[in-house]
Amino acid sequence: MGEILKTGRNPFFYVCLRARTVLWMFLIGAQLSFGQSAPFQSSNLPIFIINTQGNTIVDEPKILADLEIIYNGPGKRNSLTDSSRYFRGSIGVEYRGSTSQTLSPKKPLGFETRKEDGESNLNVSLLGMPEENDWILLAPYSDKSLMRDVLIHHVARQITPYSSRTAFCELVTNGQYMGVYALMEKIKRDKNRVNIRDLEPKDVSGDKLTGGYILKIDKTTGSNPVGGFDSKFRSGNGNNSQSTFYQYEHPEVDVLTDEQKSYIRNLVHAFEASFLQPDYTDPVNGYRKWVDEESMIRFMILNELANNVDGYRLSTFLYKDADNRNKKIHFGPIWDFNLGFGNANYCEGGSSEVLAFEFNNRCPADAWQVPFYWHYLTQDSLYNTNLYKRWSEWRKTILSEQNLMAAIDSMAALLEEAQVRNFQRWNILSQHVWPNAYVGGSYSNEIQYLKNWLSKRLVYLDGAFKQATLPKYYPERYFEPVVFPNPALQGQEVTFKYYIHDYDQIRIEVHDILGRRMFHIEDGSHYSGTNQVKSTSLRLPSGIYVYNIYIEGQKKAFQTGKLLIR
Repeated sequence: MGEILKTGRNPFFYVCLRARTVLWMFLIGAQLSFGQSAPFQSSNLPIFIINTQGNTIVDEPKILADLEIIYNGPGKRNSLTDSSRYFRGSIGVEYRGSTSQTLSPKKPLGFETRKEDGESNLNVSLLGMPEENDWILLAPYSDKSLMRDVLIHHVARQITPYSSRTAFCELVTNGQYMGVYALMEKIKRDKNRVNIRDLEPKDVSGDKLTGGYILKIDKTTGSNPVGGFDSKFRSGNGNNSQSTFYQYEHPEVDVLTDEQKSYIRNLVHAFEASFLQPDYTDPVNGYRKWVDEESMIRFMILNELANNVDGYRLSTFLYKDADNRNKKIHFGPIWDFNLGFGNANYCEGGSSEVLAFEFNNRCPADAWQVPFYWHYLTQDSLYNTNLYKRWSEWRKTILSEQNLMAAIDSMAALLEEAQVRNFQRWNILSQHVWPNAYVGGSYSNEIQYLKNWLSKRLVYLDGAFKQATLPKYYPERYFEPVVFPNPALQGQEVTFKYYIHDYDQIRIEVHDILGRRMFHIEDGSHYSGTNQVKSTSLRLPSGIYVYNIYIEGQKKAFQTGKLLIR
């Protein structure tokens, strides 16, 4: 039963509340039957009913409202006419989000469960989730599968220390049916959420100063209050480069002391600076000294699985526990994947064959760029090896196509009834809703698109992660000779044949046996694969020479050999 029944109120209060509820349910039923092909009366999903008592929900601050949840247990039907309530109580509710709030008529909500005074927070367990007071009602709108966020959290909970628990539901607000929503846990420091030490204002020195902190990289809209610090290093390309802004998520800026702000800022600066050191890949003294590599691997796999167009650069959380529990920065938990899995028509967000972390190359003018260190990270052969090892392990189990398709089918079956009502309320299945990369015209087509896209994505990432483990550049062993003709005659044109494993500029140098450079070729950019470069006429004296082929900017040749001139 609802938590409100445990507060010790006068029994007469519940008689009045019950009478009001009966009248409310009558009015809801009457209103929901208007303008719909079939009145909303019951659901196989939990039903959330919010009554704001005539007040208007706004972005900030939260307004006081009543919440009732009708839920009779797994597999049981839930009806507006049910006499019992799973939960009944007061909440503070507001609109939340940034783009999702401003562009969608179906708005996401954030709410706090509160005690009977309407002010104090009340920790409760909702739909079997651990007790807390901060909750979110996610409102899938442009995501016409209704499940992208729920799907990625389903995966993430199996491979990360924590990812938000979720549950589909249907929402009624002030007597108006609002469609399919998803109850989610808000990212928060809590023993059952982000389990780090609770940092207090008095903790300004020693080990207590070192944790716990939660930071996020995101738009500042939707954050209140806003506070944080800029990276010392630029991300992005050319004139459009920018500094990543790290926001204080926990504790909030108006709670953090100057000592605490200074500590976490300096720690992040040290983490970033480590990537610009010559030995940044060193397993002990490089970036791993500051950050948990495994957390970055898990974070990357989840963002790449969905080709999350917002990944890395927005909706990115980091946390730091106290040193006596864990000394390193951790990436996660993940958040906001409604534009993932092929649901964005910009910057190749709909493609199944690009890497999300390379966003800056595709959209260098975007206002939010991927932090520079992700590029450096993927130049570390050990990191790439560990990434592929973890990916290969999970592809046999959690990330197998069979398991992922089964999860989609299970969610689609659960939503089959409710999605009909949702799209009666929001008639958008045949409309482009920004930033859809696909418009299916039916719910079944949307689900099939999601499955087809994911199937192709898995194959692409199998190859991309494997390729990253190979040496970046290496000679093509199948061509003999790689320089021909060899021997060559004086004045004869010579062809250099080589293989590169990436897109880059090439420089070819020829030296005599004394080490003097006789000539060089600055070749244009080449793509991955076998390439040929023809020299101009080699007007060299007869003798033995050494050729070296370099990647521009690198000191060590990736291919070398002897050239004989007759």
